Amino acid sequence: MSTLVADRENREESQKLTAEGLLRRRAQKRPDAIALADAPGGHGLARGGAGICSFAEADATVDALARVFIELGLKPGDRIAIQLPNVALQSITILAAWRAGLTVLMLPMLWRRLEIESVCALLAPKALLGACGVADENQAETLCTIAASHLSVRFVLGFGSELPDGVTSLDEALEAGLRGDAGPVKAAGLAGPAMITFTARAGAPLMPVFRHEDDLLAQGAMTVLALSLTSRDTILSPYPLTGAVGLGLGLMPWLISGGALALHHPFDYDRFVQQLIGSQVTVTALPASILAALADDGVLQAPDCKLARAGCVWSVAELAGGGTELDAAGIPLFDLYPLGDLVSLVHRREAGSDPGLIPKGKIEISGTDGARTVFLETALGGGSRALGLGPRDLLLRGPAVPHGETSSPLVPQAQGSPGQGLQGFVSSGLRAVAEGKGGDLLKVKRDPELLHHGGFSIAASELDALYESFPGFLDAASFMLPDPIVGDRIFAAVMPEPDQPVSLAALHDFLREKGVAPYKFPDRLVVVKTIPRNAQGAVLRGQILREV
Repeated sequence: MSTLVADRENREESQKLTAEGLLRRRAQKRPDAIALADAPGGHGLARGGAGICSFAEADATVDALARVFIELGLKPGDRIAIQLPNVALQSITILAAWRAGLTVLMLPMLWRRLEIESVCALLAPKALLGACGVADENQAETLCTIAASHLSVRFVLGFGSELPDGVTSLDEALEAGLRGDAGPVKAAGLAGPAMITFTARAGAPLMPVFRHEDDLLAQGAMTVLALSLTSRDTILSPYPLTGAVGLGLGLMPWLISGGALALHHPFDYDRFVQQLIGSQVTVTALPASILAALADDGVLQAPDCKLARAGCVWSVAELAGGGTELDAAGIPLFDLYPLGDLVSLVHRREAGSDPGLIPKGKIEISGTDGARTVFLETALGGGSRALGLGPRDLLLRGPAVPHGETSSPLVPQAQGSPGQGLQGFVSSGLRAVAEGKGGDLLKVKRDPELLHHGGFSIAASELDALYESFPGFLDAASFMLPDPIVGDRIFAAVMPEPDQPVSLAALHDFLREKGVAPYKFPDRLVVVKTIPRNAQGAVLRGQILREV
């Protein structure tokens, strides 16, 4: 999608929009307006430690960092893996990479050596970029260790005062940008995907999601039009740009609307309240349980709270379980559905509607001029087309939906493929059944082979293999219990060797030594006599749950 109905000034100046070009435009027209802000006391791009930067400062810093990338010899189309917290510096660094023509691989902050090495083996980035002092381990040292064993990685780049030997510091470029010492850099133009994020499917622990700039702009335009965002808005996003929620609420909606973007990392309730009030936030989105807590505590009713639209972010567990009733103290609500880690459906909640159901078919959003645009279309695929025959694949297509490469389930269905009329659709990895009059609504159902924890989709088979590899276990399997905040609580059913002591701490130490992300650690071990499986060897997770 090369043009967007975003605002009149953009359409008059250019028919082709780019993210870094939008930033340049904002810096020229509103140089002193606040662009980005971090949580009080957080990490990130700061003016005098205040954690705030203007559009002019943001654009100049993007230029300074882009120049470093270019001078290092990185070429348009090269891939750079970025692991930074959800702060202003993350958005700045992504835009700088795009100005240099680079494809950004988004590494979640909770990822450790095992996951990052898998990405390097699969996608061969030319550079790794991280920071010091923002994780529970020396992140930059981990990136150096990974780079030493992956020949594709030519550079390790970082922010922070205690970077190890071999890491190129970017702090000087950051300071030059804030001082305004760096001159403008001509955009190189993207030679491939703008961004690659990651999800999982049953039996596939690591699946790259290739996001082109047009997909990302369409996602941003959906949010802007659905919520009528303008340059007077301040968006507060506690979700990182490594997933569909952060992309649906953060970077592109900010650039297209021309407002301010406040970032929050990591989530801290008291600090979030302070930021919500202090930054005069007008738009944010959170799990229903946290929005309810803000209402119960009187935050949303406070005279100095400027919130004009409150979003409810729906987890897979909540959609499958029927959702949560929510009273946001009279503030208009919108719903944000991250569909299979691919795209976020954003739309205002209508009176009397059931937010636990999503629309089936073309989802149109009206602009200020009355024109209606389809950013997303949903359908059911797989098996019989008759209603009521159980959950089927939830399929997606539209300008906001990213695609995959050859042999990936994210490759759009071709004309003449099974499922007549489903050309161009991709699998979301979710399952659903049709409901409502005429089957015009969809109820999302769980896939027992996928777990959803803290915004991450996890293949249960990956956890099975990790737990089973622990010395002293004859067999092991994962299962889950839904949680209203984190999504799923992960448990491990284990068969220890005879007389072998069972220790959750020992298993955690083992996984930590392997370099496994901590969100894959089980919350509890349950000793069982056998792991139930079917004739094909697949784990019967529901049976485990019933037995324990």
